[in-house]
Formats: sequence, C-alpha cells, structure tokens
Amino acid sequence: MTIFEIVKTSINTREAAERYGIDVNRYRKALCPFHNDRHPSMNVYDDHYHCFACGEHGDVINLVARLYDLPMYEAAQKLAYDYAYHRTSRPPRKWRKN
Repeated sequence: MTIFEIVKTSINTREAAERYGIDVNRYRKALCPFHNDRHPSMNVYDDHYHCFACGEHGDVINLVARLYDLPMYEAAQKLAYDYAYHRTSRPPRKWRKN
C-alpha cells in the first residue's frame, strides 16, 4: 500500500479537520478556513469535505495540503506522522517548530 492509500483508509476527514483546528458542529458544518466565512458553509464528512460558498472540496490529504500549503505527498506524510502511521521517530524538519 502507498502512503496515500494508508492515510485515506485510516484517517477520518472529520477527525483530521477537528485536530487541525476546524470546529465541526453536530450537523457536520464548519466555517470554511479557505475564505472569510461568517456562517458555516463547509460540510465535513468522514471521507471528504465540500464548501458550498467557495467550492473547495477534497479528501483528508487535500484538506491538510490546503491548510498547511504543502504538496500532496508532504501532506500525506504529515498526516501519517501526526496519527502515528510513520516510520521515523521525528517529524520532517519543515514541520518542526525548532
């Protein structure tokens, strides 16, 4: 299995969104972090997200790539590391705070 397959089958988009600071309500709605949103317009499901205001959509890897401005592979690595699906004991230098 590739890192993309492992991450997509193992990590829930809603859980990842909440872990990275997006407050998802019980109706699966959230304020979209990709535009100035005052009313929840983003639906966050277990396997994907979609914002009806700006049209942003994707899976868990797309969400993290967009939130942290990372390439897809590095977003998958970040998710794998943050959810303990990693092979190294330290995060890549780019994500460390020093």
